[in-house]
Amino acid sequence: MSANTALFRPDRFAHANIFVADVNESVAFYRDVCGLTEVFREPGIKAGFLSNGATHHDMGLMQVSSAPLIGRDGSVQNTMVRGRQPGLNHIAFHVCSEASLIEAYRNAERFDIAVEKALDHGMSRSLYLYDPDGNAVEFYIDSVPDWRGFYAENQNNLISARWDPLTTPPFPAFEPLPRLDTRVDGAALQSMEICGGTFFVADLPRSLDFYRRIAGLELISQSGEAALLGLPGQQHACVALVAAGRDEQAGLHSLWFLIAPQSFLLSQPAMPAGMARQTRQEGARCFARDPNGIYLAFYTGAALLPREASRADALACLREEA
Repeated sequence: MSANTALFRPDRFAHANIFVADVNESVAFYRDVCGLTEVFREPGIKAGFLSNGATHHDMGLMQVSSAPLIGRDGSVQNTMVRGRQPGLNHIAFHVCSEASLIEAYRNAERFDIAVEKALDHGMSRSLYLYDPDGNAVEFYIDSVPDWRGFYAENQNNLISARWDPLTTPPFPAFEPLPRLDTRVDGAALQSMEICGGTFFVADLPRSLDFYRRIAGLELISQSGEAALLGLPGQQHACVALVAAGRDEQAGLHSLWFLIAPQSFLLSQPAMPAGMARQTRQEGARCFARDPNGIYLAFYTGAALLPREASRADALACLREEA
């Protein structure tokens, strides 16, 4: 399956959004341990967003709720099936153009996939759908060149509303602003970007079909019970799929980050004592768990990201923590 014939045409793995037990605690973790900068709060839906400075967010955090979370136009931002306990809300891929996003919306039925919702976030426009295991996947295009200015003008306000891709006028073309990385002083790590994730899957061939035929990723490597997929033209993976064992539940297993080469997780005094007991360093790789139990893998270069499909490598985070 060529990415050119897939429904979507992504050009980067963009962010992850997770449901968390306590949004303040999780914001502090991703800031003070992972080195991401808090850039926006949306109290109306109990959400916080953090970025490395190159994009409007690498991590979105939404506090679990027993009630619907409502956007600026009254639309529900969660469902009563999802969002009641910590775990994945969605992963997101940026696509090459608004035209390609609208084309995917028009063609979804032909690909036998349902678009669950279309949202305008003010700074981006997004389509959401589910993979075979019920993981939400977002495909979006940025719609403003200055996301920092947008955040500054809308801080603490609700920003998301329904979007009709077939009737809304397209936004003007723009050149992205230059990349401006930030550094969190005293953070245990300095995350440069989120770059992928590992998933347990109930049916590996079916999940492979989704991420190739629908999501537009290319197969890099496959073994009997694991597969690596990456963006077109790239040699490293952004998604690892691992067949779930008898006692393993399908869903998100871990998220991957690239960190600055000078980051040394276990030697940093900023690491909280409780987190230090849940971390370990293996050469140029570090592993940790966030306050919600989600495994995190940190790499000091893209060359260290998974390249061969191996269950052991994909699930390296599961080994006994130091």
